[in-house]
Amino acid sequence: MKRLPAMPEFLAPLPLAAVALMAVNDRWLKPVFHNALTGKLSDVAICFFLPLYVSALLALVTRWPRATRVKVGAVFTALLFTALKVSQPAADLFCELLRPLGAPLGLTGFRAVADPTDLLMLPLLGAALLYGRATRVSRAPAASPHPTGATS
Repeated sequence: MKRLPAMPEFLAPLPLAAVALMAVNDRWLKPVFHNALTGKLSDVAICFFLPLYVSALLALVTRWPRATRVKVGAVFTALLFTALKVSQPAADLFCELLRPLGAPLGLTGFRAVADPTDLLMLPLLGAALLYGRATRVSRAPAASPHPTGATS
């Protein structure tokens, strides 16, 4: 069985918390409160986790170093996020493309509103770049040369 590549930039508590924040915000907080804060929370989360997620996906199909993957993820996120925030037709098309992916999971209410003020969240791409560079691959402790751990 082939081993999956390490993806510490995404498979870590902080990026996964950002995914959870977006899910909770979009599913429960926005419908209940529908205010400026809930309008920006998902944008904050996306600008942080999406470059790291793209980097993790690239780890599955390339042998690029993590720093390169994270940079590509940040550029991809900047281009996609900008297109969605300045063009309602682009936002509508994106939602149409997501519908078949979300349907098996019961996710059907995709909606995006072009709002150029959301571009104020783009500096968070820098935080994703820094985080992606700073993460380390955790390794299991080296096995002791002595089965009992005793030293001679």
